[in-house]
Amino acid sequence: MCDKIEQQQPEAPGTELLILQDHLALSQYKYVTRGQERVLLVPQPSIDDQNDPLLWPRWKKWLTFSNGLLYAFLGSVTGPMMAGGMIQLATFFKRPFSDIAYSNGATLICQGFGTLFWLPIAVKIGRRPVYLTSNLLMGVACVWLAIASQERFTNFVVARAFLGLFEAPIEAIVPSTVADIFHLHERGEKIAVYGLSVLGGNELGPLASAYIIQGLSMRWAFYIVAMFIGASLIAMFFLMPETAFNGSRPKIVPIIAEETDMINNREGKLSYEHLEGVSSVPAAQLESQFPAIERRPYVSELFRISINHEVSLWAIFQRPFILMIYPTVLWSSLAYGMSLSWNVILGCLVAQLFSVQPYNFDSGAQGLTFVSPLLGSLVGTYLCGPLADRTATWFTIRNKGVREPEMRLPTCIIAAILTFLGALLSGLTYHYKTHWAGPIVGFGVLSAGAQMGATLAISYSLDCHKEFSAEIMVTISCLKSGVAWIWTWCINNWVSSAGLLTVFMTLAAINVGIYMLAFIFHFYGKKIRIYLQKKDFLRTSIEK
Repeated sequence: MCDKIEQQQPEAPGTELLILQDHLALSQYKYVTRGQERVLLVPQPSIDDQNDPLLWPRWKKWLTFSNGLLYAFLGSVTGPMMAGGMIQLATFFKRPFSDIAYSNGATLICQGFGTLFWLPIAVKIGRRPVYLTSNLLMGVACVWLAIASQERFTNFVVARAFLGLFEAPIEAIVPSTVADIFHLHERGEKIAVYGLSVLGGNELGPLASAYIIQGLSMRWAFYIVAMFIGASLIAMFFLMPETAFNGSRPKIVPIIAEETDMINNREGKLSYEHLEGVSSVPAAQLESQFPAIERRPYVSELFRISINHEVSLWAIFQRPFILMIYPTVLWSSLAYGMSLSWNVILGCLVAQLFSVQPYNFDSGAQGLTFVSPLLGSLVGTYLCGPLADRTATWFTIRNKGVREPEMRLPTCIIAAILTFLGALLSGLTYHYKTHWAGPIVGFGVLSAGAQMGATLAISYSLDCHKEFSAEIMVTISCLKSGVAWIWTWCINNWVSSAGLLTVFMTLAAINVGIYMLAFIFHFYGKKIRIYLQKKDFLRTSIEK
C-alpha cells in the first residue's frame, strides 16, 4: 500500500474545482465542453430526483429567470420614477426639493430593512410565495401612491415607506433564484443581466414616467406601473414554479488516492469521486441504490410549498446580522451600496440641475437625461458579465482548473476608472455650464462603472458563501439602503452649497477607494475565507 498523498488544494468556502484536467477520473462527473476545456457542473445536479431545478430544460430556467427579472425591473422602476415629477410634486405639496427626496429615502430605508422580514420566509418556505405576495402588495402600494400624490404630503411619504417594505425582496431573492437554477460557470452572466434589470429600471423609470407626468399626471404614472405589476403577477402565477430545492445532490471533494487507484492514476495525483453524505460511493452505484423520483406535473409545481425543516426562522433571521462582520460581505455591501447610490443621487438631482439656467429642461427632457445612464449600464453589463467571466476563467486555467471567487476582482480596476472619469466629466462640464451633452455623457460613463461595481460585488460575495446566498443578499440590501438613504437626506443641500464638481469628486474618491480594497481580497481573500470557515461565526453565535 502506497502512502496517502497530501491534498493539493486547501479547503475553503467558495473554492471549486471548475475546469477538468486530463489526469482526473472524468467518468464520475457531469460537465460541459467549452472549446477545449471541460467545465465541471458546480453544484452537481441530483442523480435521484428529476425535480431538481438544475435539471430543468433551458427554456424553463429562462422563463423562471425572466419572471424574476421583470419583477425586479418593475420594483426598481417605482423608486426613482418621481425624478421627472419633482417640480410638480414640490409645487403641489408646497415643499422644497429636499423634502421630496426624503420621501424617496423612506422607500429606500424600508426596502433595506424589509428584507429582514421577507428573506427568512423565502429560505424557510420557498421563493414562490414571497415573489407572489410581494408583487401583489407592490401593486397595491402603487395604487395607494396614485391616490396619495393628490392629497397630503404625509400620506404620500407613508405610502412610499410601505412601497419600500413591499418591494424589499427585489434585490435579494432574484440572486437566490439564480443560484437555485444555474451552475457556477453560468452565474456571472446571469447576475450581470439581473443587475441590468435593477439599474435599467432605475433609469427607464424616470424616462417613461416623465412623459406620463407631463402629459397626464403623477397619479397616472403610478396607476400605469400598477397595471404592469398586475400583468407581471399573472405571468408569475402561471409561469414561475418554485426554485428552492431541499433534496440531496452529489458533492465533489478531493479524496486521497490509494494504491488501488494507481491503475487509473499512475502519477499519484489526486482523484475525485462523488460523495453523498459521509459515504464515498461512485455515481453509478448511487444511481442504483436510490430509486429515481419522477418529475412532478407542471401544474403541481405551481402549488408546491418547499418547506426547509432543517433551519429555524430565528436562526435565519440572525444570519444577516452575523454576516455583517464578514470582511468579504462587508466589502461587497459597501461596493454595491456606493455603486447603486449614483442612481439615487441622479434621481434626486436631475430636476435641481437641469430645470434652471442655462438648460431649462421640462419634465420630458429631464427624463431623457436617463438615456445616457441606461446605455452606460448596457456597456457595464458586458464588462462585468462576459469579460469578468473570461478573466476568471483565464486565472482558473492557470490555477490547474480550480476556481477562486477572487478571480473576478481584477475587473474592479475598469470599474474604478470608469466611475472616476464619469464623475470628473459630468462634474467639470456642469460646473462650467457647457453644452448639455457634457454632463449627460458623463452620467453614462459613470453608470457603466456603477453597473460593473454592483454586479462584481454581488458575484464575489455569493461565490464566497454560496450556501448563504439569501442571507448575504439581505445583509447587502440593508447596508446598501442605509448608504443610499443618507444621500437622500443631504445630497440636494450639499450640491447647493458646495457645487456638483466637489460633491461628485468626493463621492468618486470614496468609490475608487472601496474598489481598490479589492486588491487586498485578490491576494488574501482565500486566507480570509479559510479563517471564517474555521471560526464558523454563524453556528457559534446561533448556538450561544
